[in-house]
Amino acid sequence: MSSGVALDEIDHKIIERLGIDARVSNREIGRELGLTEGTIRSRLKRLFDSKVIRVAAITNTSRLRNPILAYLWIEANTAGDIEDMAKALAKVPEIGFVATMLGRADVLAMTLVENGNELTDFLHQTIDKIPGVRRVRYSLGQNFIKHDFRWCALVD
Repeated sequence: MSSGVALDEIDHKIIERLGIDARVSNREIGRELGLTEGTIRSRLKRLFDSKVIRVAAITNTSRLRNPILAYLWIEANTAGDIEDMAKALAKVPEIGFVATMLGRADVLAMTLVENGNELTDFLHQTIDKIPGVRRVRYSLGQNFIKHDFRWCALVD
């Protein structure tokens, strides 16, 4: 964990409980864990301050009209282009995930599209114009078996 914060069993139980319902009160968590509301409040403050957790709204993509998750496997012109290309991709509003990679591609980016035409336009009008992009291969998510939204990298 990059924060360097040691988490004990109680911290993990608090995080797990918030993963079920982030709107639950400190009093309710304390009651369930046999702790005081003040203990829960101080532990949550430490978890928030150390950036171990963050409260955020999550869109349930299965409720969108016709979402298709597109994985964009992007190769850079040169190794020196990778970081700047990744930063430029991260600034594109339609892209929800960017990571530099080892292996299949230099960068993996993810976006939601509604159909093949939208993906084609996005690739040609947006991605291909980013300096350093040599080639983009894509995969489309078809049937998601599991995605645990509670685990992610918090980025600023």
